[in-house]
Amino acid sequence: MSNNELFIERYELKYRIPPSLVVPIRQSIQKYCRPDSASASGPYLISSLYLDSPDRVLYQDTKEAEAKRFKLRIRRYSTGLYFIECKRREKDVISKARTALPGSAWPMVLTRPRGANAVEGEKNRRNLADFIERMHRINAEPATVVRYRREAWVSRIDDYGRVTFDHGLCGHAPIGWDVPIDGPGWVPLDQPGRFGLPESGVVLELKCTTQVPLWMSDLVRRFGLVRQGFSKYCVALEGTYQDSLPRFVPAEPARFAFRSQP
Repeated sequence: MSNNELFIERYELKYRIPPSLVVPIRQSIQKYCRPDSASASGPYLISSLYLDSPDRVLYQDTKEAEAKRFKLRIRRYSTGLYFIECKRREKDVISKARTALPGSAWPMVLTRPRGANAVEGEKNRRNLADFIERMHRINAEPATVVRYRREAWVSRIDDYGRVTFDHGLCGHAPIGWDVPIDGPGWVPLDQPGRFGLPESGVVLELKCTTQVPLWMSDLVRRFGLVRQGFSKYCVALEGTYQDSLPRFVPAEPARFAFRSQP
């Protein structure tokens, strides 16, 4: 998703692949795709702080494959951009609503009544209000951080089509409401045993709206790709806590700026 897309509805097909497949798959898609604007100069880092209830209800919904579920995260790019994102899933359809923030506005938008003034545009403000209402509804707190290096391609022939390779998946225990992107304390999450491959792997995602393009279907057949569910959030939560999921109490709990109406 490019930085200026504030809402999109799509399908996501996930595959775990060995690093040896990255180059041939990249070569295969180049006739249909070009690097997206963020990948024009190469792969880039993404770090996401995931929020959940104290009893980790969003984690449980994902593990149990609930047909209707959502995730709350604050995503930070190596470029310095921040986005508040609510990712919703209903059966196989994914929708995302995101709110762009300057780095200086996080976590002020949650902790100060006038924090929403840092957000421009009515649609952004509605997305922010929905995000905070969902936080309030489940008493959300920082749960874990996920980081990886992404290589992203966008279709040149479809209304919407994306191919992403996520390398070097790792996790970090939360540090209050910070969204770290470097420093110590990162735990590798792509080990062979956890990743389900005989070697450290890469997460390949094919993303499209409505019908899967023929070139994506051909790609799956040509390389014998097997679709598998894979939640970066769940893997990070389990990995950073060594499969034990204690309650995390942030040092400075947010005082929500928005409240749901009775």
